Amino acid sequence: MKKKLILLVLLVCVLFTNSITALAGNMSEGQRSKTAEKYFLAKQYEKAAPLFAQLVSSNPKNYKYNYYYGICLLIVGKDKNQALPYLEAAMENPKTPEDIYYYYGRACHLTYKFNESLQSFVEFNSIIGDKNSPRWSIPQYIEMVNNAKRILDTTKLSSIQERTESLASDFYSKYAFNQPNGKLLSMPDQIISASKSDKDERPTIFLSSNGRVMYFSSKSDATASRDIFRVEKDLDDNWGEPKRIEASLNSTQDELFPTCNSDGRILYFSSRGHNTTGGFDLFKAYYNTVSKTWSNPENMGSPYNSPDDDFCFVSSTVDQTAYFTSQRETAPGTLTVYKVPYSNTEELPVAINGKFNCIGKPDLKEIQITITRDGDSNIVANVTTDKVTGAYAVELPGPGTYSFKVEAPGYSSHTEEVRFGEFSDRIYVQDIFLSKSLNGMEDVAISNRRLTDAGLVGDNLTATADEEGTTTGGITEADMAAMKMAGIDPAVVAAKAAEAAIKNATALKNDGIKVDLTGNIVFKVQIGAFNKSQRERVQKRLEKRTDKSMMTSYDDKTWLRFFVGAETSYSSAKNLRSTMKQAGFGDAFVVAFKNEKPMNLQNAIQTKK
Repeated sequence: MKKKLILLVLLVCVLFTNSITALAGNMSEGQRSKTAEKYFLAKQYEKAAPLFAQLVSSNPKNYKYNYYYGICLLIVGKDKNQALPYLEAAMENPKTPEDIYYYYGRACHLTYKFNESLQSFVEFNSIIGDKNSPRWSIPQYIEMVNNAKRILDTTKLSSIQERTESLASDFYSKYAFNQPNGKLLSMPDQIISASKSDKDERPTIFLSSNGRVMYFSSKSDATASRDIFRVEKDLDDNWGEPKRIEASLNSTQDELFPTCNSDGRILYFSSRGHNTTGGFDLFKAYYNTVSKTWSNPENMGSPYNSPDDDFCFVSSTVDQTAYFTSQRETAPGTLTVYKVPYSNTEELPVAINGKFNCIGKPDLKEIQITITRDGDSNIVANVTTDKVTGAYAVELPGPGTYSFKVEAPGYSSHTEEVRFGEFSDRIYVQDIFLSKSLNGMEDVAISNRRLTDAGLVGDNLTATADEEGTTTGGITEADMAAMKMAGIDPAVVAAKAAEAAIKNATALKNDGIKVDLTGNIVFKVQIGAFNKSQRERVQKRLEKRTDKSMMTSYDDKTWLRFFVGAETSYSSAKNLRSTMKQAGFGDAFVVAFKNEKPMNLQNAIQTKK
């Protein structure tokens, strides 16, 4: 009986659909025209287009039908070239509404007919006058068309390797990398709903592959639009507070989908501002780690940009490829994901954050460091350390062997050679130690440690001649250098330290005191919780859309909870929560875990203290 009932319902639906189709086919021309115009005025262009197609087919010289149908194709058609003949036919009739010049200008712009587009916009501007011009954004369109003439090069479109059509809500799932330069932390619809974020804003955060920099876009009071924010880990592996990047990159228009290279110093983003060639364009800019400033945004040109919307550029240094998404060849609701070969030819500088220490004279902090490269006498950099902290920052032209000349008051000058190898991320922490023995012998030691995908790796990776380094018993390269200058064997020190740690822990346990040697208390930011009926669906979507290394979950059999981060300090977790809240997760809050199980937050904070 159930099967018969289902078949009956399906039959009724088919008969109903056929009757509606037949009714539309039996409409008179007047009825069809009236219905089509009603849809058009209601901005239901998908419904209006097939009706106007029938009308213009029967009356190809009717200016109204050509006018309406041309605009429908311009708005909802995949190929904007199809709109041109109908708009051109409408333009020939003086009764056609004057805004035909606007729509024809838009159609020519989107189909790379830039001279015709400019001519049409100028004509429309002369009709409506300069007073009404801003309401139609004519000055902006003229500027974009001129930018497109100068920047876009259609010959470069041949470099596109693949085109994949996608739903607008799921385009980033088509980015198939072996090792991308970062992760797009985009969340499923259920988490977005649970976060009570703006329904028009899909929270997305991009995490660099070295795990130390995040970018996101959020509404800003400074520009009354969406701006880009940057979040960075400090040298103690704690997240800092999110900071809005400078105004030279954040225009008065929307900036969206910020991504970056592996170490976070090259920013890629989409913007309607700057020298866009139409809609959202892809731009890139470079971050100077010394001055903490950005270069002027550079339009990435063809094949990445077009007169339509282009966004979300993500590359892979290892794969030598990149993906980006565009509206240029699709109708509303769908997008095209493009794959292109990509090798960033810019050689990033070697960025150094350093600190000077004088053994025996701890108050001596201000010295002069002169740096040359590969035996050349030309000075690459001249740095004066901070007189209070001994800190300094410098950027060097690229990998190679550099000579560091250290000049301190009351000491002879000393020169040490340091080699920086070929790494995709070239950000180093450097220590310079100056010492004088009792018999007056002076020495200088320079150590370098690199920030990698595990964060600050000072114990097992250094920039030595063979690009490898070893340590003994948790002693850093800097410690070893200082010990060697003092005539101490680091291996002996490490063995004694390990022995002392074991004895201390054993003594504490014997006294009945609990000893936590693993540092297994972490702070996470909860961004969503779902009950049994939801969690399986949510879990599947998360596996497709999120970075598992950044996001974790906990299932207590009643609720499935989702978290971001696993911070060793509460302050880092608070900054991460601030980032998540600004990025669109309004209900984010900090929780604590010990041995991968939830614990009281206040107890965790006190225990850490």
